[in-house]
Amino acid sequence: MAAFRKTYMEMAFEIAFSTLGTTSPNPSVGTVIVRNDAVIATGGTSPSGGDHAERVAIGNARGDLRGSEMYVTLEPCCHFGKTPPCTEAIIEAGISRVYVPILDPNPLVAGKGVVRLREAGVDVVMVNEMAGAASDLIRHFKKSVLRKRSYVIHKSALTLDGRIATPGGDSKWISSIYSRYIAHRLRSIVDGILIGTGTLIQDNPTLNVRLDSFPDEVKSYVAGLHDSFSGRESLFLKLLFGGKELGDRSPIRILLGLPRKLDLTDNLFFDDNFLIGVPGDEKLLAKRDDYPTVRRFLDSGQVLMMKGESGSEQIHHLVEELARRGKTLLLLEGGSRVAGSFFHAGEIDQFFYFISPRIFGNGVPLIAGEGVQHVADAPLLRDITTVMVRDDILCNAYKEPYHFEMM
Repeated sequence: MAAFRKTYMEMAFEIAFSTLGTTSPNPSVGTVIVRNDAVIATGGTSPSGGDHAERVAIGNARGDLRGSEMYVTLEPCCHFGKTPPCTEAIIEAGISRVYVPILDPNPLVAGKGVVRLREAGVDVVMVNEMAGAASDLIRHFKKSVLRKRSYVIHKSALTLDGRIATPGGDSKWISSIYSRYIAHRLRSIVDGILIGTGTLIQDNPTLNVRLDSFPDEVKSYVAGLHDSFSGRESLFLKLLFGGKELGDRSPIRILLGLPRKLDLTDNLFFDDNFLIGVPGDEKLLAKRDDYPTVRRFLDSGQVLMMKGESGSEQIHHLVEELARRGKTLLLLEGGSRVAGSFFHAGEIDQFFYFISPRIFGNGVPLIAGEGVQHVADAPLLRDITTVMVRDDILCNAYKEPYHFEMM
């Protein structure tokens, strides 16, 4: 059989990345099947309830697969869920060797898929040198499957002195058009985008994906950034910059809190793909003048009553409920108070900041709230990558490094 080829695993990574935002609560996985050093089939994870990447690739193949090799970005599953185990499809197809960079963090798998394949005579090669890259694609899945909570990326544009708006609230535009294009690519791979009432009132955002509104010059420039990193060599950023066009997807729009009166002409409500998270109970809502509208949204499941005595408990409940609904990858775009609520609750997992060479001298801080009292209490971010985006600096960092098991 042919030796391991890094290019085939990289192809599988790109397939996996292209399915982000469509597969939750399942992980985004890519598969490439090779025979005689030629690709004969590929596959990516289908939307929830559909086939996993391995079965998609096997179904796309023509002819006999006996003796072929499979490159897959995550350990094949070995249990019955909404679909049968991928290990059995691999065995039945007669695939001789499977290259895997990382084990599945799901306790139902977690090494058992590798064991099952090996027991059936399939040669499983753990590509440990690519485990760090593979982990970038399933951080959100790991949190959702182990902690039953959505993974949160905090995206923001800020000045060198840490401000996201002037004292009067002006924030358009702190970052460049190149940074804004990257932000829209980021929107296109998440399950939901979350803001607070302050952002709703101040900006009336649409929270949609508008990749087609950017000129080709911007797109080609950003595509060329995929090898311009300092710090960690991030597969997430590499594919975010240089991967194929992801399409104008529509993540669910999530509003944290209620303004004094709902204005259904606001852009947030242009269709039914939204959710409102409300702290408190329905008795308080019943006193509102616009209660009939709120009641209608409650009945349709578009209002979530956030349980908990404290703000942090309510945030925990929100991300737990969103994960239960299959929204496992969230983009936090709200203002400083909403960011402060998530930060204080410990629910920001990834920090994605565009730093502009501007100084406001005063204004709205990046994160507002209780904060920490001592330097030692501040979280030290990990797996840090920076890249120059024209005059802006993009900094991508994680609350914790990805820990993975090897076999």
